[in-house]
Amino acid sequence: MKRILAILAFGVILAAGVFLSENVSRFDAERPIPNTPALEPLAEQLSRATIPVSIPIDAVEEVLERKTPKRESGLKKNALAGRFAENELIWDLARSDLRVSGRNGALNVATKLSGEARATGAIRLLRKIDFSARGDVVGSISLTASPTLKPNWRVSPNLSETKIDIQRVDIPIKRIGNLDVREHILPGVGITADKLRTQLNRSVARSDFFRQAAKKGWGRLCGSTPLGEDSGLWLETKPVVARAAQIRIDRKDIRSTIGVEVKTRILTEQTQPRCPFPKTLLIEKPKPGGFEIVMPTIIDYETLERTLAEETVGKSLGKNISVVIKAIRVRPYGEGLLLETTVAVETNYLSGTAAKGTLYVLAEPKLNAKAQTITLENVELETDSQNVLFSMAGKAAEPLLLEVVSRHIPLDLGPKLKELKEEAENTLSALSSENVSVTGKVGRVRLTRLDVGPTHLRLVLTAEGRVRARVQAIP
Repeated sequence: MKRILAILAFGVILAAGVFLSENVSRFDAERPIPNTPALEPLAEQLSRATIPVSIPIDAVEEVLERKTPKRESGLKKNALAGRFAENELIWDLARSDLRVSGRNGALNVATKLSGEARATGAIRLLRKIDFSARGDVVGSISLTASPTLKPNWRVSPNLSETKIDIQRVDIPIKRIGNLDVREHILPGVGITADKLRTQLNRSVARSDFFRQAAKKGWGRLCGSTPLGEDSGLWLETKPVVARAAQIRIDRKDIRSTIGVEVKTRILTEQTQPRCPFPKTLLIEKPKPGGFEIVMPTIIDYETLERTLAEETVGKSLGKNISVVIKAIRVRPYGEGLLLETTVAVETNYLSGTAAKGTLYVLAEPKLNAKAQTITLENVELETDSQNVLFSMAGKAAEPLLLEVVSRHIPLDLGPKLKELKEEAENTLSALSSENVSVTGKVGRVRLTRLDVGPTHLRLVLTAEGRVRARVQAIP
């Protein structure tokens, strides 16, 4: 009997509430909303990357082949002594294609020589006899290079002395026989070899390719990029330090590692940062390739609303008292968030009796670094309505709503992290140029900071992964 009377009394109160105050409700406009100040610019963040760089030895061979002369001629007067008088020794040599290989940590450059030597003049026998004869020249030239990087971005080739091997230079002369002039033309071939060495030295030492390639990448890293559409925020990136490890040579490639440090910060306007290319390259010990890129980003409140709506709108909570969330709106509230939640409340105690209204949920967004989610903590529920039914039912449903807000609607950052992972990989690929290919793979992206702003949440994420560069051709 007491239970029946309690239900009847509860029904009378609810009916009175519906009749007396269905059209009377208040909004939180009557209460002062704490101001959410504009976000302060972040202090400069430092991103680091160590990029393994490889240059195929084939590319080195191609550029040396292109820049090294193929033919060389020489002349030496009165080179032949003894019976010979007023003679000239002339040689005309051509080299084969250069062969460049990696061996014992150095570059070996070799070429074969072929051509002819001609001897003209006179021989004193019983009488003076003029002669003109020719013979084939077969030989080879080789040298090694142990290139090193210098702090001025140049490469020192460190060439060895040329090794000359003349296998055969025989000139057949009538009445004399085969004349071996190897020792006579060797100094001249030495001149040819020295010219080859000088040309190689000049090609490598004067080459500005390494510096120019690094300078282009430096320029691409320097700039100001908008963060999202209509966010009013810009990410400024400024490379500040360049490092490199000494050159290492294996069988197929020349290898090194390039390190760069980049300052990043968020600003409220686009800037045109100055990023002077460093005159000095810091030489350091080799390090494993990899990078850590600090990337500030934003989640606007409309996106947060959609995410929360997907988790809550249309779901019924409770048994005897049913609370169904119809819509949800998110806006800043001081250092926290205000969730305006439109709900419909029904009770099984009085069938067919329902009310709609707005529940105000105050909560503080917190970063769960381990789970990489944003949860709402310190949740408070306020039923700001003069509708008696809604006020009473909302109060009864408060534990249910608190539970769903605090436990069941963490913001999963998975999609956002995946998007930023792709952006980071695209940024790395954009460092490629005509002759240099840069590829990167992001291993993971971690959220490291969360700030509440007047129009959005600001996140700071750190992307980690590996990157490498490969030189396709040397101009």
